[in-house]
Amino acid sequence: MSYEEEKENQENSSIEEKCTADEKNKIKKEERSKRELIFTSLIIISIIVGIISIFVKGENKTHSIQISNNINSSISSKAVLKDGIAVIDLTGMITHTKRKSNIGLEYQSVTEKLIEDFEYYIKHPKVKAIVLQVDSPGGSLTSCEETLKYLQNLKAKYPKPIVASFRSLAASGGYYISMIADKIYANESTLTGSIGVIAQFFNVSELMGKYGVKMYTIKSGRNKDSLSPFREPRQDELDYWQAMTEEFIAQFTNVVEQSRGSKIKGNRDDVFDGRIFSGKKALEIGLVDAIGTLQDAVKDAAEMGGIKDEEPYIIKKPEVKNNVMNLLFSNISETIKPKSKMPIPFPYEEILNTKYVGVPMYIYIPNYIGEN
Repeated sequence: MSYEEEKENQENSSIEEKCTADEKNKIKKEERSKRELIFTSLIIISIIVGIISIFVKGENKTHSIQISNNINSSISSKAVLKDGIAVIDLTGMITHTKRKSNIGLEYQSVTEKLIEDFEYYIKHPKVKAIVLQVDSPGGSLTSCEETLKYLQNLKAKYPKPIVASFRSLAASGGYYISMIADKIYANESTLTGSIGVIAQFFNVSELMGKYGVKMYTIKSGRNKDSLSPFREPRQDELDYWQAMTEEFIAQFTNVVEQSRGSKIKGNRDDVFDGRIFSGKKALEIGLVDAIGTLQDAVKDAAEMGGIKDEEPYIIKKPEVKNNVMNLLFSNISETIKPKSKMPIPFPYEEILNTKYVGVPMYIYIPNYIGEN
């Protein structure tokens, strides 16, 4: 073998060794990256599990809530030794539609949560009275009707004093369900009343005509597409829906009359015409019994339940683990939720999301358009 050939072989061998070394280094880097990824993932999972376990332990150990510095409690979930009261929240639009977090985790609907909590506390032997804290514009007719009837049946089987405490908004269906209460508190700034029925429909027929868009409908009867958004409504349709609305409002007013008929003052036509009242005005006309805060309602409920303590115990049931996880991930997702450029005023967004457009509802909807 010549000197040149030997030199060439040495160079090729050197190149091969260099390539092999590079490949080995590359493989080592990939393995190191995989190990780092696995290690990081384990750390993140450990942190999440640790946070969840802290929440769960806290929920399992504590069976009470603190309303304020003046009203506090510390009742073990293992043994509730002292009589107390319960505070139940009725918050948001009243429907049977399940709620979802920003990352898709499902929550109970407003009605499911209310019924579950009410049933738990009304049957609890140590709960001597219940405070229903309301902050709701109302909601679906059927959801309000079914929920109130269920609560009334439970109350008949397990009689206990119930006091409602109105926060910023306790209107329409929110007021309807509050008829379960023996006494109602409101703040002076509370918006309440709105005793009535409303159904709103979109109509884009003029817009379609402007741009030459036509809609053809094949239907079995002249009323099958009643109040369609794609054509102008007939007068007989509007009259029919108005008559149905009067039927539903009669149901609403009957419930109010049965619960508060002797307390209501003034002209019924004014009280039941759908208008909203301040808490102060609601007291004047008998829609509420007293002006006061949640703390006032708690103290009054305790007295009605035979509890003489100055600081009533507030008994709370343990939260379910799944709810804790939902809460955790919901809070995380809230920080990365994209903001809408054109926010839809509440409660229109919920109405659109729950497909209640065009459905008669016991709900307070401010008239943003400004039409009568």
